[in-house]
Amino acid sequence: MKQFMQYIRNEQGGSAVKVIAIFVIVLLLVGGAAGVYFQYFSNATFTEEQIAEATGVAQNEYAGLSAIAVDYTVDQQQDAITSLGFEENKKDKQTTIYEKKNNNDTDFYILLSVQPHDSFPNLSRTLVQVFDKENRELMYEMDNVVTWKK
Repeated sequence: MKQFMQYIRNEQGGSAVKVIAIFVIVLLLVGGAAGVYFQYFSNATFTEEQIAEATGVAQNEYAGLSAIAVDYTVDQQQDAITSLGFEENKKDKQTTIYEKKNNNDTDFYILLSVQPHDSFPNLSRTLVQVFDKENRELMYEMDNVVTWKK
């Protein structure tokens, strides 16, 4: 390492800049390789029965939201969604993400994303995502539109 540092240094200075640049490049390469590995070489494999169960969970969550939406307006959608056992997790400019709480009796972790519809004020675009709790892997996702009371 000492020889490496001497090689990098020169008489005009700039050694700290070179060391930092090389360090950042190495970190980016290692981080990129780790990201590719974890994205494409996941160890989680699900059986057809597990995926079918996750599909049923997503459909049940959407059905519950659709059933309760007829009693709530778009302005009251947060109250409607929290009454189903969801809690607000993250909110950006248009999308609000809710996470299912009190979900200890299942093997699934459920996220619900809600966005206002572009053309119709009483509609919301929804995305229900069902994850495996153990591996935190996405098992099934379902997107649809919910109609709220006018």
